[in-house]
Amino acid sequence: MSVDTVITNCKLARHDGIFDAGLAIDQGKVVAIAKDPELPSARTNIDGQGNYIIPGVVDAHVHLEYPPGVDPQSNIQMETKACAAAGCTTIVHLLAPADDILDKAREFAGFYEKSGYVDLALSARIYNRDNIKQIRDLYDYGIINVKLLLPYKGSEAVWKGRVGGIDDGIIYLTFKEVGRLVKEGRKAFVRVHCENAEIFFKMKEESLEKGIEPSSWNEVRPRVCEAEAMRKCLYLAGVTECPIYIVHMTIKEGVALVNKARAEGVKVVAETCVQYLTLNTDNTDRVLSKVNPPIREPEDNQALWEALRDGTLNVVATDHAPVPKALKNNLWDATPGIPGAEMFLPLMLSEGVNKGRISLERLVDVCCYRPAKQFGLAPRKGTLSIGSDADLAIIDLNKEAEAPQKPVYSNSDYSIVAGRIIKGWPKMTMLRGHIIAQDGNVIAETGDGRYIPGR
Repeated sequence: MSVDTVITNCKLARHDGIFDAGLAIDQGKVVAIAKDPELPSARTNIDGQGNYIIPGVVDAHVHLEYPPGVDPQSNIQMETKACAAAGCTTIVHLLAPADDILDKAREFAGFYEKSGYVDLALSARIYNRDNIKQIRDLYDYGIINVKLLLPYKGSEAVWKGRVGGIDDGIIYLTFKEVGRLVKEGRKAFVRVHCENAEIFFKMKEESLEKGIEPSSWNEVRPRVCEAEAMRKCLYLAGVTECPIYIVHMTIKEGVALVNKARAEGVKVVAETCVQYLTLNTDNTDRVLSKVNPPIREPEDNQALWEALRDGTLNVVATDHAPVPKALKNNLWDATPGIPGAEMFLPLMLSEGVNKGRISLERLVDVCCYRPAKQFGLAPRKGTLSIGSDADLAIIDLNKEAEAPQKPVYSNSDYSIVAGRIIKGWPKMTMLRGHIIAQDGNVIAETGDGRYIPGR
């Protein structure tokens, strides 16, 4: 029997090991994993040229409806092209605020499937009690997680004119509702952006009164903001028996907080982002890299790599936010957020695997398998097993090249790692058995991304 595609002369890297094997693909699924002579005949044969195949990256933290006022269709097209070019085949997008979240989700998924180049899972924001009442309906639609954004209140409110932010009562009630779902046997969890904005507001006022511009965003939005909010959320998650997912952890103190909470029985997953592993206040532009939470210090980079290696950290994502350089004029007024999609996998290969900080299997675990499993997408996504979607990236661990001055596809027109020598690049990306990118160039003529409900 003949299949659609066979890939040979390669090694297969999964979260559970590296295998000297190729694979066969038929009708968008992996149908065989075997030594080359044992693979079936195929209509298309691909020579892996001795490289590794990994599952397509699952980016658990992406913002397509950002910055405010952006054309969503343009962002969907360009940002998902950026993902495809870099070996990412599934993203988790955070929906913009809405009164009727389910209606918003259906509308966005339908719109996305006309333009997206990679597959889509969703997350939803919670701002008020009416939003909390919708959590069960969202779960039935396949959105098994909701997000609480603690710092966006007052002058930093995202949904100005509607909701000024959330308070501790909304945090508690959200945890309580999701905790109820979990007690009923459902897999659900709450993602939390942990920062105490009130400390930041006062420090900002103090700096403005003195006429002092901070040397970095980290200086005026310090680690205590993150640590205090994380401690509170871990406690409230524990008393409500709600699984909690800490997004974009940046601080060394967070490692101890997560381990302590786990020892006390709290179900906690911890995510960091590639920028918090590779950037710090000494090696990046303070305005272009403005993001919430801030880029921290070299000692935090080291602590996060160690936590990634020992299992304290479970997921690495991008928090991709395609802000254009025109919105990054000065530190106070710069729109927070940085592009990360096109350099996500290259940076993890270069700074992680090739510098010996993590193994290739661990990279697959935290960038592919664990996010897919956490968001209810595995084993369809995040792994290469019989019956999985044939989403994959062929990677060349030995290729060295300079990071471009700006992304090739993203609507963001600058790079925070421009000029760095990167060792390790994706050569090919496949989505459900179809080649969508080669050597960093998207070759698919139209997007074929689909909404994938979490289960």
